[in-house]
Amino acid sequence: MAASRDLLLGVDGGKSKTVCLIASEDEGVVGAGRAGSSDKYDVPFEQAMDAVEQAVREAARQAGVDLPVAVGCFGLAGADWPEDFAELERGLRERGLARQVIVKNDMHIALQANTRYGVVLSAGTHTAAAIRTPDGREWHSGWYSVHGPGGVTAGERALWAVLKAHDGRGAPTVLTDLVLAATGDAHPDDLLRRLSAGEIGDADLARLAPLLFDAYYDHRDPVAAAIIAGLGEEMASWVTGLLSRFDLLDEPVPVVLSGGLFRGKGPLLIDAVTMHVHQRAPHAELRRAEREPVVGALLYACEALGCADPAGFAERVERTLPDAAIFRTA
Repeated sequence: MAASRDLLLGVDGGKSKTVCLIASEDEGVVGAGRAGSSDKYDVPFEQAMDAVEQAVREAARQAGVDLPVAVGCFGLAGADWPEDFAELERGLRERGLARQVIVKNDMHIALQANTRYGVVLSAGTHTAAAIRTPDGREWHSGWYSVHGPGGVTAGERALWAVLKAHDGRGAPTVLTDLVLAATGDAHPDDLLRRLSAGEIGDADLARLAPLLFDAYYDHRDPVAAAIIAGLGEEMASWVTGLLSRFDLLDEPVPVVLSGGLFRGKGPLLIDAVTMHVHQRAPHAELRRAEREPVVGALLYACEALGCADPAGFAERVERTLPDAAIFRTA
Protein backbone atom coordinates (compact mmCIF):
# COMPACT_ATOMS: atom_id res chain seq x y z
CA MET A 1 0.00 0.00 0.00
CA ALA A 2 1.28 3.45 -0.94
CA ALA A 3 1.76 6.00 1.82
CA SER A 4 -1.00 8.59 2.17
CA ARG A 5 1.39 11.20 0.74
CA ASP A 6 1.25 9.33 -2.58
CA LEU A 7 -2.50 8.65 -2.68
CA LEU A 8 -5.19 10.40 -4.69
CA LEU A 9 -8.86 10.78 -4.07
CA GLY A 10 -11.70 11.59 -6.42
CA VAL A 11 -15.22 12.59 -5.46
CA ASP A 12 -18.36 12.74 -7.55
CA GLY A 13 -20.92 14.62 -5.50
CA GLY A 14 -24.49 15.42 -6.49
CA LYS A 15 -28.02 15.61 -5.24
CA SER A 16 -28.67 11.87 -5.27
CA LYS A 17 -25.38 10.60 -3.85
CA THR A 18 -21.71 11.30 -3.18
CA VAL A 19 -19.09 8.72 -4.19
CA CYS A 20 -15.39 8.77 -3.26
CA LEU A 21 -12.59 6.60 -4.62
CA ILE A 22 -9.08 6.58 -3.16
CA ALA A 23 -6.36 5.28 -5.46
CA SER A 24 -2.63 4.89 -5.80
CA GLU A 25 -0.82 5.35 -9.08
CA ASP A 26 0.52 1.78 -9.02
CA GLU A 27 -2.42 -0.16 -7.56
CA GLY A 28 -5.52 1.65 -8.78
CA VAL A 29 -8.52 1.92 -6.45
CA VAL A 30 -7.80 0.94 -2.86
CA GLY A 31 -10.92 2.27 -1.12
CA ALA A 32 -14.44 3.47 -1.85
CA GLY A 33 -17.12 5.31 0.08
CA ARG A 34 -20.60 6.66 -0.44
CA ALA A 35 -22.85 9.21 1.27
CA GLY A 36 -25.91 11.35 0.56
CA SER A 37 -26.36 14.70 -1.16
CA SER A 38 -23.40 17.08 -1.32
CA ASP A 39 -25.10 19.64 -3.56
CA LYS A 40 -24.94 22.89 -1.63
CA TYR A 41 -28.03 24.10 -3.46
CA ASP A 42 -29.95 21.03 -2.27
CA VAL A 43 -28.85 20.83 1.39
CA PRO A 44 -27.25 23.32 3.82
CA PHE A 45 -23.57 23.94 3.11
CA GLU A 46 -22.20 22.20 6.21
CA GLN A 47 -24.42 19.20 5.53
CA ALA A 48 -23.00 19.04 2.01
CA MET A 49 -19.47 19.13 3.41
CA ASP A 50 -20.41 16.44 5.95
CA ALA A 51 -21.53 14.16 3.11
CA VAL A 52 -18.24 14.62 1.27
CA GLU A 53 -16.25 13.96 4.42
CA GLN A 54 -18.34 10.87 5.24
CA ALA A 55 -17.70 9.37 1.79
CA VAL A 56 -13.97 10.17 1.94
CA ARG A 57 -13.48 8.81 5.44
CA GLU A 58 -15.36 5.62 4.55
CA ALA A 59 -13.03 5.16 1.57
CA ALA A 60 -10.00 5.85 3.78
CA ARG A 61 -11.14 3.28 6.36
CA GLN A 62 -11.61 0.71 3.62
CA ALA A 63 -8.15 1.48 2.26
CA GLY A 64 -6.60 1.44 5.72
CA VAL A 65 -4.94 4.85 5.25
CA ASP A 66 -4.76 8.07 7.18
CA LEU A 67 -5.93 11.42 5.85
CA PRO A 68 -5.01 13.75 4.29
CA VAL A 69 -4.00 12.18 0.99
CA ALA A 70 -1.74 14.01 -1.44
CA VAL A 71 -4.32 15.37 -3.91
CA GLY A 72 -8.09 15.34 -3.95
CA CYS A 73 -10.32 16.38 -6.83
CA PHE A 74 -13.91 17.08 -5.84
CA GLY A 75 -16.42 17.16 -8.70
CA LEU A 76 -19.49 18.71 -7.16
CA ALA A 77 -22.94 19.72 -8.27
CA GLY A 78 -23.33 23.27 -6.99
CA ALA A 79 -19.87 24.34 -8.17
CA ASP A 80 -21.29 26.79 -10.67
CA TRP A 81 -20.26 30.38 -9.97
CA PRO A 82 -16.86 31.78 -8.89
CA GLU A 83 -18.14 32.32 -5.35
CA ASP A 84 -19.23 28.66 -5.22
CA PHE A 85 -15.72 27.46 -6.02
CA ALA A 86 -14.20 29.75 -3.38
CA GLU A 87 -16.64 28.59 -0.71
CA LEU A 88 -16.25 24.91 -1.57
CA GLU A 89 -12.45 25.05 -1.69
CA ARG A 90 -12.37 26.76 1.70
CA GLY A 91 -14.81 24.28 3.23
CA LEU A 92 -12.95 21.27 1.89
CA ARG A 93 -9.55 22.51 3.06
CA GLU A 94 -10.97 22.93 6.55
CA ARG A 95 -11.96 19.25 6.56
CA GLY A 96 -8.34 18.13 6.08
CA LEU A 97 -9.10 15.46 3.49
CA ALA A 98 -6.31 16.25 0.99
CA ARG A 99 -3.24 18.45 1.06
CA GLN A 100 -4.04 19.80 -2.41
CA VAL A 101 -7.72 20.48 -3.08
CA ILE A 102 -9.13 20.78 -6.61
CA VAL A 103 -12.80 21.68 -7.11
CA LYS A 104 -14.55 21.00 -10.40
CA ASN A 105 -18.15 21.12 -11.49
CA ASP A 106 -19.45 17.56 -11.59
CA MET A 107 -20.08 17.78 -15.34
CA HIS A 108 -16.41 18.43 -16.02
CA ILE A 109 -15.28 15.28 -14.23
CA ALA A 110 -17.77 13.30 -16.33
CA LEU A 111 -16.23 14.88 -19.42
CA GLN A 112 -12.67 14.22 -18.22
CA ALA A 113 -13.52 10.57 -17.59
CA ASN A 114 -14.67 9.94 -21.14
CA THR A 115 -13.02 12.31 -23.61
CA ARG A 116 -10.29 14.94 -23.75
CA TYR A 117 -12.62 17.40 -25.45
CA GLY A 118 -16.26 17.47 -26.50
CA VAL A 119 -19.65 17.63 -24.83
CA VAL A 120 -21.08 15.60 -21.98
CA LEU A 121 -24.83 15.49 -21.44
CA SER A 122 -25.92 14.02 -18.12
CA ALA A 123 -29.52 12.94 -17.61
CA GLY A 124 -29.95 11.67 -14.09
CA THR A 125 -32.25 13.14 -11.47
CA HIS A 126 -31.94 16.41 -13.37
CA THR A 127 -30.09 17.44 -16.52
CA ALA A 128 -26.77 19.21 -17.02
CA ALA A 129 -24.19 19.54 -19.77
CA ALA A 130 -20.63 20.70 -20.23
CA ILE A 131 -18.21 21.35 -23.05
CA ARG A 132 -14.45 21.51 -23.46
CA THR A 133 -13.28 22.75 -26.85
CA PRO A 134 -10.16 21.46 -28.63
CA ASP A 135 -8.36 24.68 -27.61
CA GLY A 136 -9.28 24.24 -23.93
CA ARG A 137 -12.23 26.58 -23.44
CA GLU A 138 -14.85 25.25 -21.00
CA TRP A 139 -18.46 25.93 -20.14
CA HIS A 140 -21.18 24.14 -18.25
CA SER A 141 -24.89 24.62 -17.82
CA GLY A 142 -27.26 23.04 -15.39
CA TRP A 143 -28.02 25.43 -12.53
CA TYR A 144 -31.56 25.82 -13.93
CA SER A 145 -31.90 22.11 -14.71
CA VAL A 146 -34.73 21.58 -12.22
CA HIS A 147 -36.87 22.33 -15.28
CA GLY A 148 -34.75 20.22 -17.64
CA PRO A 149 -35.57 16.82 -19.13
CA GLY A 150 -34.07 14.61 -16.42
CA GLY A 151 -35.52 11.89 -14.22
CA VAL A 152 -37.79 14.19 -12.23
CA THR A 153 -39.34 15.63 -15.38
CA ALA A 154 -39.63 12.17 -16.95
CA GLY A 155 -41.43 10.84 -13.88
CA GLU A 156 -43.65 13.90 -13.72
CA ARG A 157 -44.69 13.39 -17.35
CA ALA A 158 -45.48 9.75 -16.65
CA LEU A 159 -47.67 10.83 -13.74
CA TRP A 160 -49.42 13.50 -15.80
CA ALA A 161 -50.11 10.94 -18.53
CA VAL A 162 -51.92 8.82 -15.95
CA LEU A 163 -53.98 11.74 -14.69
CA LYS A 164 -54.80 13.00 -18.19
CA ALA A 165 -55.98 9.53 -19.20
CA HIS A 166 -58.12 9.41 -16.06
CA ASP A 167 -59.68 12.79 -16.90
CA GLY A 168 -60.36 11.80 -20.49
CA ARG A 169 -57.96 14.49 -21.75
CA GLY A 170 -55.33 11.97 -22.79
CA ALA A 171 -55.11 8.57 -24.41
CA PRO A 172 -55.42 5.41 -22.30
CA THR A 173 -51.98 4.19 -21.27
CA VAL A 174 -50.45 1.19 -19.55
CA LEU A 175 -48.61 3.75 -17.43
CA THR A 176 -51.73 3.90 -15.28
CA ASP A 177 -51.26 0.36 -14.01
CA LEU A 178 -47.49 0.69 -13.75
CA VAL A 179 -47.54 3.98 -11.86
CA LEU A 180 -50.28 2.91 -9.44
CA ALA A 181 -48.40 -0.32 -8.71
CA ALA A 182 -45.21 1.64 -8.07
CA THR A 183 -46.82 4.24 -5.79
CA GLY A 184 -49.15 1.85 -3.96
CA ASP A 185 -52.22 3.91 -4.82
CA ALA A 186 -55.46 2.06 -5.59
CA HIS A 187 -56.90 4.66 -7.97
CA PRO A 188 -55.74 7.74 -9.91
CA ASP A 189 -57.85 9.88 -7.57
CA ASP A 190 -55.69 8.71 -4.65
CA LEU A 191 -52.61 9.71 -6.60
CA LEU A 192 -54.11 13.12 -7.35
CA ARG A 193 -54.99 13.70 -3.70
CA ARG A 194 -51.41 13.02 -2.62
CA LEU A 195 -50.04 15.19 -5.41
CA SER A 196 -52.34 18.06 -4.39
CA ALA A 197 -51.26 17.68 -0.78
CA GLY A 198 -47.59 18.02 -1.72
CA GLU A 199 -46.82 14.45 -0.68
CA ILE A 200 -45.08 13.53 -3.94
CA GLY A 201 -41.60 15.04 -4.17
CA ASP A 202 -38.79 15.07 -6.69
CA ALA A 203 -37.33 11.77 -5.47
CA ASP A 204 -40.73 10.10 -5.85
CA LEU A 205 -41.08 11.46 -9.39
CA ALA A 206 -37.58 10.37 -10.40
CA ARG A 207 -38.37 6.81 -9.31
CA LEU A 208 -41.23 6.76 -11.83
CA ALA A 209 -38.96 7.57 -14.79
CA PRO A 210 -37.94 3.93 -15.55
CA LEU A 211 -41.62 3.06 -15.95
CA LEU A 212 -41.65 4.96 -19.23
CA PHE A 213 -39.14 2.49 -20.64
CA ASP A 214 -41.05 -0.47 -19.17
CA ALA A 215 -44.27 0.81 -20.73
CA TYR A 216 -42.73 1.16 -24.16
CA TYR A 217 -40.40 -1.84 -24.37
CA ASP A 218 -42.65 -4.31 -22.55
CA HIS A 219 -46.02 -3.08 -23.86
CA ARG A 220 -45.24 -0.81 -26.86
CA ASP A 221 -47.28 1.93 -25.21
CA PRO A 222 -47.54 4.91 -27.61
CA VAL A 223 -48.00 7.44 -24.82
CA ALA A 224 -44.72 6.40 -23.22
CA ALA A 225 -43.03 6.44 -26.63
CA ALA A 226 -44.14 10.02 -27.23
CA ILE A 227 -42.88 11.14 -23.82
CA ILE A 228 -39.47 9.53 -24.35
CA ALA A 229 -39.17 11.06 -27.82
CA GLY A 230 -40.04 14.49 -26.42
CA LEU A 231 -37.42 14.17 -23.71
CA GLY A 232 -34.86 13.27 -26.36
CA GLU A 233 -35.67 16.35 -28.40
CA GLU A 234 -35.26 18.60 -25.36
CA MET A 235 -31.99 16.92 -24.37
CA ALA A 236 -30.62 17.47 -27.87
CA SER A 237 -31.07 21.23 -27.47
CA TRP A 238 -28.64 21.20 -24.53
CA VAL A 239 -26.00 19.67 -26.80
CA THR A 240 -26.58 21.87 -29.82
CA GLY A 241 -26.78 24.96 -27.65
CA LEU A 242 -23.26 24.34 -26.35
CA LEU A 243 -21.93 23.49 -29.80
CA SER A 244 -23.47 26.65 -31.20
CA ARG A 245 -21.99 28.77 -28.42
CA PHE A 246 -18.49 27.73 -29.52
CA ASP A 247 -19.15 27.59 -33.29
CA LEU A 248 -18.73 23.80 -33.39
CA LEU A 249 -21.99 22.77 -35.06
CA ASP A 250 -20.17 21.68 -38.22
CA GLU A 251 -17.31 19.86 -36.46
CA PRO A 252 -16.95 16.12 -35.56
CA VAL A 253 -17.20 16.72 -31.82
CA PRO A 254 -17.54 13.77 -29.37
CA VAL A 255 -20.80 13.89 -27.39
CA VAL A 256 -20.90 11.65 -24.31
CA LEU A 257 -24.29 10.63 -22.90
CA SER A 258 -24.07 10.02 -19.16
CA GLY A 259 -26.53 9.39 -16.35
CA GLY A 260 -29.25 6.97 -15.36
CA LEU A 261 -31.79 7.78 -18.07
CA PHE A 262 -29.30 6.78 -20.76
CA ARG A 263 -28.88 3.41 -19.05
CA GLY A 264 -32.59 2.67 -19.44
CA LYS A 265 -34.01 -0.09 -21.60
CA GLY A 266 -33.50 0.08 -25.34
CA PRO A 267 -32.25 2.72 -27.76
CA LEU A 268 -35.34 4.96 -28.14
CA LEU A 269 -34.09 7.84 -25.98
CA ILE A 270 -30.56 7.84 -27.40
CA ASP A 271 -31.94 7.53 -30.94
CA ALA A 272 -34.17 10.56 -30.35
CA VAL A 273 -31.30 12.63 -28.95
CA THR A 274 -29.06 11.60 -31.85
CA MET A 275 -31.64 12.43 -34.50
CA HIS A 276 -32.31 15.91 -33.16
CA VAL A 277 -28.63 16.69 -32.53
CA HIS A 278 -27.79 15.67 -36.10
CA GLN A 279 -30.41 18.03 -37.48
CA ARG A 280 -28.21 20.94 -36.35
CA ALA A 281 -24.81 19.25 -35.87
CA PRO A 282 -24.61 16.50 -38.51
CA HIS A 283 -21.04 15.47 -37.68
CA ALA A 284 -21.41 15.17 -33.90
CA GLU A 285 -20.30 11.76 -32.59
CA LEU A 286 -22.72 10.56 -29.91
CA ARG A 287 -22.02 7.62 -27.60
CA ARG A 288 -22.85 6.36 -24.15
CA ALA A 289 -20.40 7.15 -21.35
CA GLU A 290 -17.93 4.33 -20.78
CA ARG A 291 -16.53 5.52 -17.45
CA GLU A 292 -18.08 6.72 -14.22
CA PRO A 293 -17.63 10.47 -13.57
CA VAL A 294 -15.60 9.85 -10.42
CA VAL A 295 -12.87 8.33 -12.62
CA GLY A 296 -12.52 11.77 -14.18
CA ALA A 297 -11.94 13.26 -10.72
CA LEU A 298 -9.11 10.76 -10.17
CA LEU A 299 -7.63 11.67 -13.56
CA TYR A 300 -7.61 15.37 -12.63
CA ALA A 301 -5.90 14.46 -9.35
CA CYS A 302 -3.40 12.31 -11.26
CA GLU A 303 -2.52 15.28 -13.50
CA ALA A 304 -2.01 17.51 -10.47
CA LEU A 305 0.26 14.96 -8.78
CA GLY A 306 2.29 14.56 -11.98
CA CYS A 307 1.66 10.86 -12.48
CA ALA A 308 4.28 9.25 -14.70
CA ASP A 309 1.76 7.13 -16.65
CA PRO A 310 -1.75 8.68 -16.70
CA ALA A 311 -3.05 6.22 -19.31
CA GLY A 312 -1.81 3.25 -17.31
CA PHE A 313 -3.29 4.76 -14.15
CA ALA A 314 -6.68 5.05 -15.86
CA GLU A 315 -6.53 1.40 -16.89
CA ARG A 316 -5.63 0.28 -13.37
CA VAL A 317 -8.50 2.33 -11.94
CA GLU A 318 -10.93 0.69 -14.37
CA ARG A 319 -9.71 -2.78 -13.38
CA THR A 320 -10.08 -2.11 -9.65
CA LEU A 321 -13.43 -0.27 -9.50
CA PRO A 322 -15.76 -1.35 -6.68
CA ASP A 323 -19.08 -3.10 -7.29
CA ALA A 324 -21.39 -1.14 -9.59
CA ALA A 325 -23.97 -0.77 -6.82
CA ILE A 326 -21.99 2.09 -5.31
CA PHE A 327 -22.60 4.18 -8.42
CA ARG A 328 -26.34 3.57 -8.72
CA THR A 329 -28.79 6.32 -7.90
CA ALA A 330 -30.69 5.36 -4.79
